[in-house]
Amino acid sequence: MNPARLDRALKILEYLAHHQEGSALKGMCEDLDLPMSSAHDLMAALVELDVVRQSDPKTYILGPRALVLALSILDSIDLRQVTRPFLARLCEQVGENTYLALRSGSTVTYADRHEAGQNVAIVMKLGSPRPLHATSIGKLLSAFNPDLEAEALKPAHLEPLTARTIIERDALRAELAMIRERGYSVTDGESVEGIVAIATPIFSATGAVDAAVHISAPRGRLTGDRLPVVLTEMLRTSAAISEQLGAPSEVVRPDLASVAALEADRVRRGHARGLT
Repeated sequence: MNPARLDRALKILEYLAHHQEGSALKGMCEDLDLPMSSAHDLMAALVELDVVRQSDPKTYILGPRALVLALSILDSIDLRQVTRPFLARLCEQVGENTYLALRSGSTVTYADRHEAGQNVAIVMKLGSPRPLHATSIGKLLSAFNPDLEAEALKPAHLEPLTARTIIERDALRAELAMIRERGYSVTDGESVEGIVAIATPIFSATGAVDAAVHISAPRGRLTGDRLPVVLTEMLRTSAAISEQLGAPSEVVRPDLASVAALEADRVRRGHARGLT
């Protein structure tokens, strides 16, 4: 198979991966700007190899061999290798330590770190489990995973790590709903007094959120106008990583104005709860 034909085959497979309901050959060719004649021959070869199959005479979907290959690729990926160049660039852009946070069963941990060399830096220990109810990564991953949310809300009494920790289950449930809606998590002194922490979601190819980009810094460096700027760069970074992992195309790259508006609303809600 020559490179051009292989490239067309890969484009077809990528297209079908993003159209799980299937696609007719004509619509696929129009979207991909492929000639019908060569696409028809190529599709016949892919069907013969079980990489593509027909759910009805006019509709093509991914076949079993493509699914087995996709699962094998996912199993072989070390997420840290994927995220390192993105997190290193983010570290350079914002001048703060950047972290990769991962879910492991019912816990969340820091799995990788890039240090910015600040005189006063917050260095998080890698591999140690973090509280679900009082950390930006714990709340973010709980917000996007119903089983983790249930785990976070399970204790009859949520442990107050500081005076700012949310310890009422109804308030925490409402906070997790807001995190899902706005697409990121911010904590201000909830696990460590004086420390602001931010987490933004990394979406997998299936749309799951089992990882996050994280930054923690002293409150003086992550307040006012700077917080929306850092948040915007973090959201762009996590979206770029998500796209690299094959996440659905709905992954959004928010602009600074929208993040600033969301942050103003979050701060107002914090004041309403007495977190001044």
